[in-house]
Amino acid sequence: MVGESSLWLRRWPFAGLLFAATLGIVSASLAQIASTFFIGLAVMAMGVWVWKRKSAWLLLSLAAAFGVLQVWQSRESASALLAEMAKSSDLQVTAIGLIASPPRLLAKNRIRFDLRTESLEIQGRILKSEVKVAVIATGEVPRCGDRVKIRGILEPISATRNPGQLDVRRVLALRGITFEIKTSAGEGFTILERAAGFRLLRAADSCSKWMEATLREGIEGDPVVCDLLVGMVLGATSDIPDSLQDQFRETGTFHLFSVSGLHVGMIAVIFWQALRLVGASRRTAVFVIIPALFFYALITGWKPSSIRAAGMSAIFLLGMISWRQPMAINSLCAAGFLILVQSTNELFNPGFQLSFVVVAGILLFATPIRDRLRKKVQPDPFIPIPLWTHWQKWGHTCGEGIADAVSVSLAAWIGSLPLTIFYFHMVSLSALLANLIIIPLAFGIMATAIIALAGGLVGGAVAAVFNNANWVLIKLLLLVVQACAALPGSSVLFGSLDKAPAAITIFDFANGGAVAAESGNRLWLLDCGSARDFKNTILPWMRERGRDSVDGFIVSHGDARRMGGAVSLLGAGRPPHIVDSPLGDRSRSRKQLHEWLQKSGIPKSLQFAGDEIDIHPSAKWKILHPPLGLGAGLADDKALVARFETPQARVLFLSDSGPNTFRNLLETRPNELASDILVLGHHHSGILPDAGFIEAVRPSVIVVSRRGEFTEHEQVDPDWAQWLHGRGISLFRQDEAGAVLIHVSRTGYEVQGFLNGQKYHK
Repeated sequence: MVGESSLWLRRWPFAGLLFAATLGIVSASLAQIASTFFIGLAVMAMGVWVWKRKSAWLLLSLAAAFGVLQVWQSRESASALLAEMAKSSDLQVTAIGLIASPPRLLAKNRIRFDLRTESLEIQGRILKSEVKVAVIATGEVPRCGDRVKIRGILEPISATRNPGQLDVRRVLALRGITFEIKTSAGEGFTILERAAGFRLLRAADSCSKWMEATLREGIEGDPVVCDLLVGMVLGATSDIPDSLQDQFRETGTFHLFSVSGLHVGMIAVIFWQALRLVGASRRTAVFVIIPALFFYALITGWKPSSIRAAGMSAIFLLGMISWRQPMAINSLCAAGFLILVQSTNELFNPGFQLSFVVVAGILLFATPIRDRLRKKVQPDPFIPIPLWTHWQKWGHTCGEGIADAVSVSLAAWIGSLPLTIFYFHMVSLSALLANLIIIPLAFGIMATAIIALAGGLVGGAVAAVFNNANWVLIKLLLLVVQACAALPGSSVLFGSLDKAPAAITIFDFANGGAVAAESGNRLWLLDCGSARDFKNTILPWMRERGRDSVDGFIVSHGDARRMGGAVSLLGAGRPPHIVDSPLGDRSRSRKQLHEWLQKSGIPKSLQFAGDEIDIHPSAKWKILHPPLGLGAGLADDKALVARFETPQARVLFLSDSGPNTFRNLLETRPNELASDILVLGHHHSGILPDAGFIEAVRPSVIVVSRRGEFTEHEQVDPDWAQWLHGRGISLFRQDEAGAVLIHVSRTGYEVQGFLNGQKYHK
């Protein structure tokens, strides 16, 4: 008699293999053990299996083998070993290799791309190991497959400097990239040979560009529709407005732009119907569709989600022409197993996890939900089907269709729920309604797009006809998404503010700044960084706190690097209490903010020196500068100086104030400057507070913000730092500490550097 576990493995063999692979990868990641241990364990378990013939030992051997792969691909890879060397400063390298990703334009005319090295020269020593490295360079924009020669500085990938910020180092590490090469402006980057390798990848890149141009034919006058159409078909979202992307996220429909199971499934169904319509046999259709699906995955960037979907579809299609009936769960596990064979790090990729659990949720929950819903739309069971009226038949057919759609949508929502809360701190309640309409629309858009692309082979005019049909469908889709996003409670954020009586986060932005103060479930911002900083750091951090808006916002002065994201902040949720300086300046960003406030009918309050703003019974802001009637000329000298006060700690924020403000404060408010923590920005003169000002403040901790992207050229004056040390003042330099976190307890406070872990406790 076959045991239950053995029967389970026979019915779903890849489920057992995937479980073993997952166990081995997780074990190797958690335990810092050399690969030799896992090799020995794999050999031992295999030996016992040969002797005992028990499945458990075979799975243990497989788990150990994946542990070996994980160690080799992470801690013991050539890339990881070179990353250790990259910690040495100014390590000059020369690399020759093939560009392995489409180059991406960054700010200041810089280019970023992945390079698969053929040789790497480090300090006169040539390494022939093939590794992937990120390159940041300037010069002529290359293409995928070009062979290039790079001379530059080898550096480890920069660590995340702020809470809430995307951990780029982890994201790149999952792709096997642990260091980068930076070249000087206009030097060290040479294209040796065009189209030297990755010919299939290059062909896919060219095909993708042609498809994008064809999909825009005839509808160029509506760039938003063009960008949405290209995004849905090719997975490109960079050109879609941020506000529109937020609406798709809130309604749980952003998956339309993530090429995964939905896209691959639609492509497979459309191709299947087309091939069968022209008389192709089942076997012919399968062998045409499978390579088409993988080429589509290649065109859209060879992302794990599309690879997983293409792999699962291929296994399912092959099962259709074999003697065995394909089992969907086994096919899904097989696809996941094969992806982990290719790269064990994909197990920790949120995209892989989400795409896997969504499909698993549909396979596990859709049928039971559908069966329950279908019972609700059945006519009287005692009436024979031949006696059903026309309306009963019509109602039954429509009811079953709705039940099928609802069951799939609800099953996918249930499957993704835990990871959505964990990664995005949000649950979209409107997704259940939106996806019922959006998915059929998306199928129609994808089918019309394929016809348009086929027509594009004949001529642009033919493609334009079908693109205009898609214009109507996209407009309808937009209408549905925006209507669902406007529903009360469309999405719910999960998270909470810091539980400490008061907490302050001093964010670390090059040339800019922002401060978040939390107390009693109230959140205030003093500045909000540039538009980019707000989008990439402040907003994700707020969502981790379960907030999409703030209770109060203070504008220190008109520097775009400190308040460039103000319009995005104020447009994200309910209007906060807005505090502005009474002194005007010529800042374009500040002018835009004032125009937006006037247009939106949102008031602001002007605060002078001496004003106080209560945010909680035990916390308040006190304005110390500027005084009424100040006649300063420079924006930095007009900056608002505020102090955050609690019974346990006082934190003084000088923004970008300079010598003129220091003198004014000493003259007008010498007895009100005393603070436990002093936070300094950067005045245009670069002059830091002198001994007289420091003596008046008497801080225990001074935080100095970072200025400039390349901080090694903007060091704090060592004599000034030494003087502070002699006075017993702890200095937190944000070029070293990154963001600085302050937690105020009922008995004292603690200051900690986010990047380097530096601590001060009182």
